[in-house]
Amino acid sequence: MSFRTANIGDQTSAPTSESRDLRKRGKYDSEEFARAQQVAHARLYPSIFASNYLVLRNRRLHMRQFFAKMNSVGRVLDVGAQYCPYYPLFRDKCESYTSLDLVDTPIVDVVCNAEQIELEDNSFDLVLCTQVLEHVQNPGRVVDECYRVLKPGGILIATAPSIFPEHGYPADNWRFMPDGFRHLLRAFSHVEVLGELDFAESLASVNCYYGQVVTGRMGKLGEAINPIWHFATNVCGRLLSMAIHGLTRNNFSSFTMNLWAEARK
Repeated sequence: MSFRTANIGDQTSAPTSESRDLRKRGKYDSEEFARAQQVAHARLYPSIFASNYLVLRNRRLHMRQFFAKMNSVGRVLDVGAQYCPYYPLFRDKCESYTSLDLVDTPIVDVVCNAEQIELEDNSFDLVLCTQVLEHVQNPGRVVDECYRVLKPGGILIATAPSIFPEHGYPADNWRFMPDGFRHLLRAFSHVEVLGELDFAESLASVNCYYGQVVTGRMGKLGEAINPIWHFATNVCGRLLSMAIHGLTRNNFSSFTMNLWAEARK
């Protein structure tokens, strides 16, 4: 476990606005951060020819809706940050931003296992934990750690797959249903679990992802078919979603590719 020297002061004592600005300029003006944000941009604005288009598009919409309701998000901890994809959505509203990941990169502030976060209790206003819980050995322990580092009244935003193919890195261990997700978050005073995608978009995404089981066996022909297949299913999913919105305007979490949870300590 390691901590970047520039970030230690931020965790052990309240930094001055001058030291915070210096740290931000050093990190956020670096070439490494610029390159990471280029990769992150594809996660915020995925191609309609990609299999993950509907999943990532809807997560961006959920994030934007959440942050639009807030004038300030205070101190933010991003667990499993990697490329810090959601930072642009709240950078003008946060007091500080701390990125945490298992893999040491130039843009990660804290390098550790999320099951044992060595940061102080009650030190963050918002914790993001997106698409992390399926990869860890003990998701309950990660949730407990997120709860511990949140200030009273702080919010955890957690997302996790419900219906999703195996996707490895560093391991792929779990899938979650709404009741199980709520059980993981039972220590929080208020929990809301939603489907990130509605029924129509989830059906299209299932076809996108699992269609690759067939095309993956077709070599170069499969590689040529994939973008066309993804485009067609993504468009059909959006159109069907709009067509039946009046019937499914209530959030439908029983059949969704991914779950979104807001939990208040």
